[in-house]
This record gives sequence, C-alpha cells and structure tokens, in this order.
Amino acid sequence: MHFNRYIAHWAKHRPDAVALRCEGRSLNWKEIDLYSARVAACLLEQGVIPGDRVGILLENSLDWCLAFIGAFRAGAIAVPFNRMFGAFELEQIAGDADCMLAISCPAEIGKLGIDHPAEDRQAIHVYDMRADGQSPLPWSDILATERPFRDHRRSDDDGIAICYTSGTTGVPKGILLTHRSVDTMVQSLILTFGWTIGAERFVILAPLAFTGTCICVLCPLLATGGIGFIEKGVDPARALDLIVRERITYFPGVPALFERIASAPGFAEADISSIRTGNAGGAPVPRALLEKYLAKGVTIRQQYGTSEASGAITNPDFDLAVQCPESAGHPLPTFDLEIRDADGCVVAANEPGEIWIRGPQMMQGYWRKPEANAEAFDAEGWYRTGDLGRYDPDLGLFVLDRKKNMLISGGVNVYPAEVERAMARIEGVEEAVVFGMPSEKWGDEVVAIVHGPTLASGAALIPQVRELVGAYKTPRRILLSPDPLPRTASAKIRRQGLQELFLSLPDEEAVAG
Repeated sequence: MHFNRYIAHWAKHRPDAVALRCEGRSLNWKEIDLYSARVAACLLEQGVIPGDRVGILLENSLDWCLAFIGAFRAGAIAVPFNRMFGAFELEQIAGDADCMLAISCPAEIGKLGIDHPAEDRQAIHVYDMRADGQSPLPWSDILATERPFRDHRRSDDDGIAICYTSGTTGVPKGILLTHRSVDTMVQSLILTFGWTIGAERFVILAPLAFTGTCICVLCPLLATGGIGFIEKGVDPARALDLIVRERITYFPGVPALFERIASAPGFAEADISSIRTGNAGGAPVPRALLEKYLAKGVTIRQQYGTSEASGAITNPDFDLAVQCPESAGHPLPTFDLEIRDADGCVVAANEPGEIWIRGPQMMQGYWRKPEANAEAFDAEGWYRTGDLGRYDPDLGLFVLDRKKNMLISGGVNVYPAEVERAMARIEGVEEAVVFGMPSEKWGDEVVAIVHGPTLASGAALIPQVRELVGAYKTPRRILLSPDPLPRTASAKIRRQGLQELFLSLPDEEAVAG
C-alpha cells in the first residue's frame, strides 16, 4: 500500500493521538498530516514531479520525519543523506541521485557544496540544487503557510526512497525502494512481531538516515499508528531512562547500541520489562550481550537483512531466539531463501554456501546501475546477497560471513565473522576484527586486531581463541589496537585499510604453534 494512505488513515481515526516526540516537541497524527501536506505542496510549487529526488540532510528530529513524509506525499523519492559521511561522499551521492532539492540547514548544506552564510546555522531551509542553493526557502515559513494540496492517486510501485550503502569496501550504491516493497516488509514484521495496531511504543536512537531506521522503524510506525520517541543522538543513560519512563515496547538497533545501553549506569536495576521486541541487525550479537538482556526478561531477536531487501529478510521467533541466539531465524513470510554453491546449485541442509533471496520486498534495483543489477539478479528474480550462510530446517539461518571476507588458509575455509563472535566472548575483548594477510605458506594467514584497554597481550588471547574455534580458524597473530576500530557511517567495522593498520601496530611476534 502507498504510505500516503497510512497518513490519511491515522489523521482521520486517531487525529489527537501523539505520533512522534523529540526532546520536548511532539506531533499528533492530525499535525503530521497538516504539516507534511504543506511540505509536499511547497515541493510541488518548486517544480517537483513524480520521481524527482529530494535529499534530506538533517539531524534526527520531527522535521526530518516531516521532510521524508512530505517528499513521498509529493510523489518524490526521498534521498536520506547520512550526516556521518564526509563531504566528498555526500557530494558523490547527491550527484549520483541527481537531487532536485535538498532539505537541510546552513551548518550541514556545505557538505553538498552549497555555501549558505546565515546567522542561525541550524535553521532549516529547502535548497534548489539546480540553482546551487540560491534563494533557499525557510522551513518555518513552509510549515506556517497554508497551501492547497490533496494526495493524488499514486502507484504502489512508485519509489519511496533511495538509500545508499555504507561503502564498507567501496563507493556507496543507491538502492531504490518502492512503496510496495517497503509496505510488504512492514506487513511481514507486523505478523512476525505480533505488533498491536495503535499501541506500540518505538524508540528511535540510530540516525534516521540509516535504512534500518527510516525504512525499518519509521515506516512501520507510520503503518501501525503507534508512537515514536526520537533522540538526536545516543546518550546511553538518557536512552535507558527514556526506555524505562516511556515503557518502550520496540527497541531496534545494532549490537553496539545494545551494548552501550547495557553499559549505562543503572542498567542492572532498570525495569525494561516493557520491551516486547528487542531487534538487532547489522552485525552478529555476542552471546554475552544477549544473556545480559535475557537476565532482565528481554529477548533480543537477531535479524538478518540487507538494504536491498527493504531491511529485513529473516527473524527468529521468541522461543528460537532463547534456544539458539546465534540463529537469525527463518525467512519472513514474503521471502524465498536458498543456500547455493558457486555454480548456483542449491546445497543440502546445514551445508555452507551463498544466501540467495527472492520476494516482493526486494529493491527495484540499484539506482542507474544496470550492470550491477544484471550481476546481482538472475533471470528468475533471485538476488545474490554476497553473504555466506547455512540453513537448518529447524533452527533457521546461520550467517557465516560476507563472501568476499571468507579466507582460504592452508586450503580450508575460514569465516572471519565466526571467529569474531567467539573472540567477543573473551573477557576484556571489546572489539575484534579477523582478516587475512598474504602468505606464501598459508595463502591467507589468519590474523586479528583487537581493542580492549584492559588487555595486556594479543599473544595471550591465542590459546583462548583456539579453545573456542579450533586450531585452523585461530588467528596466527593477534595485535592490540590502543584505539577503537575504524567504523563506517553505519557503525560497521571498516574493512578497507585493515592490512595497513595491522602493519602499523606493534608486533609481539605472537605466532600460534
């Protein structure tokens, strides 16, 4: 269903119910309908036609949400700009998306190559990218000005957003999602999580520009008519207080976010029992972290997904999440999932291979990249994820690693993510990344970089890792980094440059026997 219809529905049936709150401000459904219509009308006055792109470069706020909703109500495609990207990346993305307009503020718009000298650096404006941002329109005037507007009948196959990958190993690619693909994902999550329409209380801590936030949190909120509590940034103590005070029912995030909340003062005593769904994605969740929440009556469900699939592909039910927390669960109702070998043939149960998926919530394609689309999809619509996994008919999907991260050491396959999960269980290890160094003897020499301020030696970790994963998977050298590991704009460890970082660190000559 087109998301315009959800806005109209809740404005009619729950007009005075608060829909969004952020740092003392709130909007009810009637106000969301009113203000997003004014934004949409303004965009149309500026010449926007269906399919045009409108960029959003703002911090988390109610205005970010109004910009996103206003864009799709005007028939435009929203392009969320990640503020954690550098100016070079953002200019690349803006050029690739060919944005007609951008909604931003003087403090941020310079990252898109537009200079806007203004006294109030945080005042939001609409910038015309065709005119180098000249004569920007003040956001406050847009929201205050009545303009005639009515929602036109749109196709469910209209684009809703172009979300750009975080570029862990290369240039970000634009992923074109449609109203149909996102709504299919939302309906699957409603079935999977058993959400109660009009009653769920979402916390939004991660940047709204993330696919996992704007598509997998904000869009479900718009569809279910609940209430969302938005934070501008992550202050663990403040976030924990919010979860307790507002009786949050849905807490999504990456594992690092769950860890920060668990490390906040007062977590041990905090009553977080209102959380019915803790949903983690983006990286494997260490068992020790899962157990911290389980001890407080909260089950974290480890989801597997990609932006190309509108965010979510699999999810375990509550019993499975407790019984086997390493499992990413079974496919959502709308997805087909197969594990295939290098020749594209389906492998037997529990055999490793590449994860292939197919379903109506898949992206329409990579934006303006026909060659990448031809490489990613086969003739029957199956998408090659580039992820390796194995599927157990009873326990579901176990994600092993990215295909391009797999190492061949001494003729055997080593999956770095599997070793990283094991290392995360060792006391003192805060972060670990496993990768290969070129070796005439091994092909890929398995090595690791670990961050943990209390650790004295990387060499001392080697026997502990060997006990957990076996000798052939154990890094032959483990070096300690005094600094946290480099991360991408979506909080994933940046794998580019790891070999150079390894060579720059003090080497204890900690070679495993």
